[in-house]
Amino acid sequence: MKVSTDREGLTRMLGLWGADVDYRLPGQLPGMPRIQTAQQVEVEAIRKRVDLIAARLELDAMAKTLGLTEATRFISMLDGGWRGNYERSTVDGVRESSSPRGFELEIQIPIFDGGEVNVRRSRETYMQAVNRLMEKAVNVRSEARAAYLTYRGSYDIARQYQNSILPLRRTINEQALLEYNGMLIDVFELLTTARESIATNVAAIFAKRDFFIATVDFETAIIGGGSSAGSAGEGPVVTAAAEGGGH
Repeated sequence: MKVSTDREGLTRMLGLWGADVDYRLPGQLPGMPRIQTAQQVEVEAIRKRVDLIAARLELDAMAKTLGLTEATRFISMLDGGWRGNYERSTVDGVRESSSPRGFELEIQIPIFDGGEVNVRRSRETYMQAVNRLMEKAVNVRSEARAAYLTYRGSYDIARQYQNSILPLRRTINEQALLEYNGMLIDVFELLTTARESIATNVAAIFAKRDFFIATVDFETAIIGGGSSAGSAGEGPVVTAAAEGGGH
């Protein structure tokens, strides 16, 4: 009875009806996946966060609006370091510029240099927007690390149950059965051991469930839509830069 009502509750949560209500649930939860490192998480967040991608597109649009076309340097959204855009070479005593070095442009911000007054003013407006974008990138990496801590913690707990606690509990059960067969313990002690084993298995299932829930929250933080998306200092890049351009 309770199984049927729980299934109907799940059906309502999934929003299913008609032939879809005949779905089948797997007999067990999937295995534990291979987990990423903290460094990989930061890189993935920089590449995939939709708010950061939108801010980068706004920055590109601003560069075109201000007439900035030739980037001479790039700044990395991962390490904040400056990198030249072109390799320099000398052929027959003449210094030439070769092709770009092939940076991973999706995590690089182009920087434009210029000497004329109007170009310098445009560049200052553009650099304000760059600083806003770099601030957003720093915040995105921090949010990804925070989500990773919860994700990694729940992973470690679930793995501890799977690799250590459950095997130890099986050994205890086998030993208790041997002692019962040898009349060293009574049936009540055997039943107590069995009850503790069931409780441990339930706790292991809940630990794995918590991990998969944390996985959803973690992937949401990587892609975007985090709770801090509207926090102070993270306004639209173009608007913020334009407001400061007249100072």
